[in-house]
Amino acid sequence: MFWALVTLVLTFLPDYIEHKNIHLPHILEIIIVIFIYAGIYLSVRFELYYLVFWWDDVLHTLSGVIIGFIGFIVIYKINGKYCMDISPLLVAVFAFTFAMTMGVIWEIFEFAMDAFFAITMQSWDLPQDSTLMGQPFQGSGLRDTMTDLIVNSVGSLFTSIVCYFLYKEERKKALTLMHEIFPET
Repeated sequence: MFWALVTLVLTFLPDYIEHKNIHLPHILEIIIVIFIYAGIYLSVRFELYYLVFWWDDVLHTLSGVIIGFIGFIVIYKINGKYCMDISPLLVAVFAFTFAMTMGVIWEIFEFAMDAFFAITMQSWDLPQDSTLMGQPFQGSGLRDTMTDLIVNSVGSLFTSIVCYFLYKEERKKALTLMHEIFPET
């Protein structure tokens, strides 16, 4: 029931953001809604974390991509009122570090939920016959966290490279898109 409510609330989050005069590109809005649906509803309802070994990796990679683009939007919001004459490398580094920071915060959240509410967001309840990499003392939670951070960094790196070339080669187009997202800026 809890996850159904979380899914319902998060599904309407892009609409709430639209009411704050932030106009997300439709493709980003659709991707976010699909990600929320896949990451929460499909994962919990059909136990995809257990049935499909790469499901968690795909979700964390995509979260790095999505949050990286949100970081690109954030740097425009921070600097757009003043001057967006900043280095494309700085834009890319900010998008990367923003996505990585959000990934780390998510992993801290998973650990806290496991520690305080005895749930298993970090895969502590894997079946005994599960094949795990590394040493036995490392535990499945450490492997889960490190894998999540590694694939998140891959998605974040992909987005930062796209943002670098988009801002470097298509600066006018990128700024036009940002002005559509934040029309008052």
